[in-house]
Amino acid sequence: MNKIARDFISEENRQYNFKFGQVIASSLSGFICGSVVVSMIWMVILKSLNIF
Repeated sequence: MNKIARDFISEENRQYNFKFGQVIASSLSGFICGSVVVSMIWMVILKSLNIF
């Protein structure tokens, strides 16, 4: 399960004063990347079905 979680959270090299700040920065960048990829997949699906 830990390996799956690592796929969605990127490692930040920057040091933060609080550990929680590093977790938020990593999670946010993973969320943005995931949103972009999912949007691209949906656009391909909609284009192939001639809906959009």
